[in-house]
Amino acid sequence: MKDIKLDPKSESTYECFNCGTVVRATAPDSCPNCGAEMRNRRTPIE
Repeated sequence: MKDIKLDPKSESTYECFNCGTVVRATAPDSCPNCGAEMRNRRTPIE
């Protein structure tokens, strides 16, 4: 399995499931534009 190594203190790129907004952050709670859930772009969605 090729999971990413998670370091909660380092920034990563996150993408909004709803509107596609992309942000660099440590761990966003929700999208700054629409409030939807964010996912780490380095994590596969398979």
